[in-house]
Amino acid sequence: GYEDWLRHKADCSINECPVDVVQQGKVVRTQSHKLRVGDIVVVREDETFPCDLILLSSSRHDGTCYVTTASLDGESSHKTYYAVQDTLAFRTEQEVDSLHATIECEQPQPDLYKFVGRINIYKDKEEPVARPLGAENLLLRGATLKNTQHIYAVAVYTGMETKMALNYQSKSQKRSAVEKSMNAFLIVYLFILISKAVINTVLKYAWQWSPDRDEPWYNHRTENERQRHVVIRAFTDFLAFMVLFNYIIPVSMYVTVEMQKFLGSYFITWDEEMFDEELGEGAQVNTSDLNEELGQVEYVFTDKTGTLTENNMEFIECCVDGNVYIPHAICNGQILSAASSIDMIDSSPGGYRR
Repeated sequence: GYEDWLRHKADCSINECPVDVVQQGKVVRTQSHKLRVGDIVVVREDETFPCDLILLSSSRHDGTCYVTTASLDGESSHKTYYAVQDTLAFRTEQEVDSLHATIECEQPQPDLYKFVGRINIYKDKEEPVARPLGAENLLLRGATLKNTQHIYAVAVYTGMETKMALNYQSKSQKRSAVEKSMNAFLIVYLFILISKAVINTVLKYAWQWSPDRDEPWYNHRTENERQRHVVIRAFTDFLAFMVLFNYIIPVSMYVTVEMQKFLGSYFITWDEEMFDEELGEGAQVNTSDLNEELGQVEYVFTDKTGTLTENNMEFIECCVDGNVYIPHAICNGQILSAASSIDMIDSSPGGYRR
């Protein structure tokens, strides 16, 4: 329950994050869960798109913008997206607000690289100008705007209809191998409990079949009990044996294992060796159900090196017109970290160390 509450808090912080929307020629700040299809959104550099948007215009003159989709497909390279040619000129809030257009698009679908739509732009009582829309016009929720001051875009899919939400994994609770095996043992124990209760009930009635054993001196029956139907008597005896033997089911084991996992997740959070000083963040445990699975990872399969390494490029040297240049910051083969701007030195044999 506590972990669900933490997830609920995280959901609320996402739903309440501020978004700038153009309303009546002015930029109004609102919460992301109040976005509706057709709202015109202003997104600035390094901000994340709050929903799936069609790019209308950009601060760049050619109507393009650069986007990274690292949180969607892991690609850290900048991708170029294009505005519709007829809406390029709308660069201010007032101009964007004066735009009259309708957008037709397909039903929401999870494919990140597919989109088919059409925009009809109405100008001065003329016939509307229809322009096709494709994946290169669609900015996906979760992607981040880069190298572009700001853009104007219109919301087409929001909430659970965004491509990011449609790609969520199933909502089923994750269960570890230990928990699955405990559930299997529990069924075995339950079967043993029921069989013991049935055997004891049968043996009791077999024992009491002879009249002299029917009522021992220490357990005289009342008249009411004597008149009760034998099936009802047998059923109540069966339940009595179930209560007597119920300690076979290890209820406390479940509680103990759950508490151990819950406290174990805090030890992962507190682990100083897992703390990243650059980000200022430690390990975060989203679900304590999988703690013991972490220690059982044998193989990590990966399709490329960048998945496991940092992917940081370091400038070593370059060759221009036959002269080899190295950074001035290299001293005895060591790269000095203090050099923010790098001067080049000609290091080729016979060079003048220019």
